[in-house]
Amino acid sequence: MSNILKNVTILYVEADEGLRKKLITILSSVLKKVYLSNDGLEALETYKEYKDSIDIILTSINIPGINGVELLKEVRNIDKTIPFMINTRHTQTELLLEAIECDVTEYIPKSIETKELLFKIANRCHDRFSYIKMATQDEEMTRYLEALNQVAIVSKTDLKGIITYVNKIFCEVAQYKEEELLGKPHNIVRHPDMSKAAFKDLWMTIQSGNKWQGKIKNRAKDGSSYFVNATIFPQYNETGKDIVGFIAIRFLTTDDENEKREFKKKVIVNLQDSRKKQLELTNKNNKLEFELKNSNQRISELEKFIHNLKSSLEDCQAKNISKERQLNHYEKQMHKIDENYLEKMKTKSDEVKGRLGNIHDLKLDKDILIKKNNELSTRVEELKNSIFNSKVKEENQRKRIRDLDDIILELEEKIKEVRN
Repeated sequence: MSNILKNVTILYVEADEGLRKKLITILSSVLKKVYLSNDGLEALETYKEYKDSIDIILTSINIPGINGVELLKEVRNIDKTIPFMINTRHTQTELLLEAIECDVTEYIPKSIETKELLFKIANRCHDRFSYIKMATQDEEMTRYLEALNQVAIVSKTDLKGIITYVNKIFCEVAQYKEEELLGKPHNIVRHPDMSKAAFKDLWMTIQSGNKWQGKIKNRAKDGSSYFVNATIFPQYNETGKDIVGFIAIRFLTTDDENEKREFKKKVIVNLQDSRKKQLELTNKNNKLEFELKNSNQRISELEKFIHNLKSSLEDCQAKNISKERQLNHYEKQMHKIDENYLEKMKTKSDEVKGRLGNIHDLKLDKDILIKKNNELSTRVEELKNSIFNSKVKEENQRKRIRDLDDIILELEEKIKEVRN
């Protein structure tokens, strides 16, 4: 798609300054050139001045001067084929019908994604570029045929051998008028000396899609004979797949025709090259359309994958927040346990001082304190282990987030490569 867009020149017409500024930046970065206007009459003058270089027009309906449909009418008076896209929020039936009658190429909603808009522009310009190239090829072939008509005997037939075209030299050599030949079998000029086997081989060759070359003896209307070197080849339809008829190019085999025969060889080579280029262009167009379709599908798959990764990242972040809250809770509990422990130790110390006279009671109290101290120590160790495990889990989560960040960066680089 990018190879097509970098060769596109667009006329963009938009009265809304916000929309205009937003889209012009993107268009200018990917297209060859952008002619910008916010007025219909101004846009029409721009088109008239640069119509030979403008490949596509994108306009809103509500613009000053003349609206988008009126601009379409004026452009169609100049060029019937240039892609003309209307970008609108309107759904008025009269406007829609009026634009359709004027052969609008496509309606584009204002809410369209920029990527989809560029894809549509690429498709429309791809079709236009292909049409122009094929028209150029057809024009070249027409010039070759016109040159042939000046020096060679040329005729065309349908699949059954019925004559559909003869040039002036054919009529002069065969001594028939054009109307006497059109609609007649081509064997009207066959000489009886020519064997049926020779013509059987000729027909088998050209019907199988191959070129036939050889010498043929023909008979004119007055019964006289003339010899020709003939080249006969199939004529294909626009797709280059089905044979629709046959073209025969002949040169009289006299000394003064040698120069013409050399010219004939060059013309035939040019005709074959033109047909080959036309077929290559058709195959290239089909391949490009297939690549565009696969590229768009791959981008959609990557976007979906990135969306899933972002969802997973958000889940991890939520879990980390929960773990942090739990860790804070455990730390508060530890602080409370330390405070309770100190308070109890102070109380017990006071009790010991009050019971100095009773050694037995003091020993019992000491044993109880030691036991509780051991229990508290055990609880503290358990809490410390819990906090340590929480920190380990938190570190693993953070490591997972960093890995996901690396994956996302790698995917974004791949997406850029695909889009480019």
